[in-house]
Amino acid sequence: MPTLTDRGDAPPVEDAPPQPFDDFDGLLAATTLLQNPRLAREYVYLCYYGPATIQDLIEELDLARATAYDDVERLERLGVVARDESTRPHQLTAEPFAFVDGREVAITPTLLHAVALTEFDDDAEYFHNRYGVGRLVRAVRAAAEYYAGELTQRMAANEMDVQPVEGMAIIYAVRPVLEAGREHDPYFGQLLSSDPNELEFDGE
Repeated sequence: MPTLTDRGDAPPVEDAPPQPFDDFDGLLAATTLLQNPRLAREYVYLCYYGPATIQDLIEELDLARATAYDDVERLERLGVVARDESTRPHQLTAEPFAFVDGREVAITPTLLHAVALTEFDDDAEYFHNRYGVGRLVRAVRAAAEYYAGELTQRMAANEMDVQPVEGMAIIYAVRPVLEAGREHDPYFGQLLSSDPNELEFDGE
């Protein structure tokens, strides 16, 4: 039975193992974000860069005002975004979580960021449309292992079960996702077997 890990009030601890518990509402929230790139993008933005206002979301993510207000209300109903009504304007926050399937972490902010990427990156959109969310999750993990030096591009493509040219394209597309995740996602270490600090990006 899938479970959702909620960090609650505990401070982020990098690479801390998830402490799973049964949570149907959490399962619904994780699934909804996984299936809605725009909502995933808004959640990840608040998770990584919050607290922020709705106006911040409008400006930073280029959202229509009505869309932003509707989406924030939906994220609040899902329980993944909290609003501080003691401030003017209201401040929004989001806590990182990890969704686990009993064997390994399946959904983290990093993976939701990859889903969000499909909104504005052609290679990510193509890969998502052709192969679906499940294969995109595999692609992020394989790309992480590529940047950690554990896989070649061809080996990573084999892990994704895609053509080498498609594997190469998605590896480069998700690079900013991995860079941001290593910095902001407390569950990033669950994506690969090696030390996250071993990932090497050109220019570092």
